[in-house]
Amino acid sequence: MTSPAMRPRELPFSADLMRKLLEETAEFPGADYRVLSYYVTAGPLGETVREIAKTVAGTVKISEGTVSKSIGRLVANGWLAPAYRVGAVSFYRAGDKVLELAAADDQQAEQPLATVSHLPMRGIDNE
Repeated sequence: MTSPAMRPRELPFSADLMRKLLEETAEFPGADYRVLSYYVTAGPLGETVREIAKTVAGTVKISEGTVSKSIGRLVANGWLAPAYRVGAVSFYRAGDKVLELAAADDQQAEQPLATVSHLPMRGIDNE
C-alpha cells in the first residue's frame, strides 16, 4: 500500500485513449472492447476495479461466460492485469498496454504545440 505522497501521478483518461484502445483491439471480439472499456472507465486508470464479473456482465449487457472469456483474452494480451484474488474471485486493473498508451498520450499533451521567436525587422530602430 502506498501513501498519497508516494503515489505516482495519475494517468489521464481521454477520448483519444479510448479511440486508440478501439483501434488496437479491433481484431478481438466486440465483447472484449466493451469489457476493457468498463475496466478502464470504472475508476482511476491503473487502479484495481473491485467489481465481480457478474456486475461487469450486467453493466455491459453480455453473459458472464462471455465476460470471463473476454477477460482471459485481455489478460493474455496485456490489456488487463490480475490485481489480486479473494477466494475464487479475481479482481483486475488496466494492463501494461493500456498504461503505455495513456502515458504516450500524456507525454504528447505536455509537449508545446509551437515555439514563437520574434526576428528583428529591418528599418525599425530598436530602442
